[in-house]
Amino acid sequence: MAKYILASIMTGFLSAGVAVLGQIAPSNDAAAIQALQSGQFEKAIEMADAALTQDAHDCRMLTIRALALRNSGKRAEGLQSFKLATSVCPSFLPALKGLAETQYAEHSSDAPATLERILELDPDNETSHAMLAVLYARSGDCSAAISHFSKAQKLVASNPAAMSQFGSCLIATGDSERAKPILETVLEKRNSRGDRLLYAYACWQAKDYTAASAALNPLLQSPTPDPEAMSLAARIAESSGDTPRAVALLQQAITAKPDDAQNYLIFAEISFNHASYKVGVDMLNAGLQRLPQNARLYVARGVLEVQQGALEDAMTDFRKAHQLDPSQSLAGDAIGIMLDQRHQTADSLAAYAQQARAHPDDALVQYLYAEALSQSSAEGSVPNDTAALAAARRAVKLEPDYQPALDLLCQLEFRAGNINASLEIAQKAIARNPEDETAIYQEMMAYRRLGKKHEVDELVAKMKQVKEHQRDARTNYQLQEVTSPE
Repeated sequence: MAKYILASIMTGFLSAGVAVLGQIAPSNDAAAIQALQSGQFEKAIEMADAALTQDAHDCRMLTIRALALRNSGKRAEGLQSFKLATSVCPSFLPALKGLAETQYAEHSSDAPATLERILELDPDNETSHAMLAVLYARSGDCSAAISHFSKAQKLVASNPAAMSQFGSCLIATGDSERAKPILETVLEKRNSRGDRLLYAYACWQAKDYTAASAALNPLLQSPTPDPEAMSLAARIAESSGDTPRAVALLQQAITAKPDDAQNYLIFAEISFNHASYKVGVDMLNAGLQRLPQNARLYVARGVLEVQQGALEDAMTDFRKAHQLDPSQSLAGDAIGIMLDQRHQTADSLAAYAQQARAHPDDALVQYLYAEALSQSSAEGSVPNDTAALAAARRAVKLEPDYQPALDLLCQLEFRAGNINASLEIAQKAIARNPEDETAIYQEMMAYRRLGKKHEVDELVAKMKQVKEHQRDARTNYQLQEVTSPE
């Protein structure tokens, strides 16, 4: 796409230059443009320098000089010349376009601002919309990307790479139905493996399981079946209610690519959903033999072990996962399932308490005990908030930067009426992770209790942005897994 956009900008520049030739000495301007067009860059630079000695603010000559420098391979000098041209002539579109194209090619963080300036002057400039769309898509801001893709449909329709990014962003923002025809067109134009996987993913997300399966068939029926296609096909089969096919496909995917942790995790999820805990544990055992340092596999096995009543084994797995990856949020990786109220019987709470007594200096165990107590209190069981608060405080004292423990503690402090303490802990959690939804929510609730409406309004807006970004990020992560290189 970069080459296409470069050609578009050059065309725009030259058209603008020709349109204003009559406003200065025609011979100098025309000769410099002719030298530039014919590849005589040094000559164009000399002519521009000569003209600029007479008028240092000649917007056209400043821009011609910048273009000639850049096209002669002197990109750094060209960039500086474009910056000079746009500072002298801030509304001169050819200079702005040249600067934007150079910044775009150099992956400069200044490119979006330049492109936005162009759109202020020329709101219907499709090239600038297309470039901004690509930049926003790359940065993960799919909502902004979609807005600009929609305003550059002619350019996007002629560029499969841009169409693919457009479709990916639509999926990321929950509009898979709209993404389907766009990605189907990409598939028809390029018919690459990645295009086929992406289109199938869009169909799956749109609940069009028949189209999704049909799109994957060529990859599944090849002499060497594609492991990513088998993994995605397994998810599609499970979603459509064909669990035996899902399991068979996952087993094939694992055989073909035994070091891909994601397939073991999908298998474990299916096992959990169908209460086939032992089958899931057995598969995770096989995965851990090959991937003994994968924290997510230990978490998954721990969750299944809890369902089997093997709490001590589960705790061992959770501690191992925490040791391997202390930054990982175990709650986000399914520990919430383990702590569901269905499992908070008196016996299970006693088992958590026993673990907490046996490991008083283990932050993870203290956190899990506090979470279990907190869940039982929230569900109307015997009030355990005091004990939960003590365990959560101990977990944070043992490991001050453990995010899940900070999140839980700010909730418990708020529940206990310690509003200022809750606010302080929430702010500490946000300082470590600005997109911590739990901490943002607790900070918002604390400010609301303190009657600070302005702060609450700001946090409501921030929460909306964080939710959108995290939704996009999760979908983009899944898309990367699905469309990974062969």
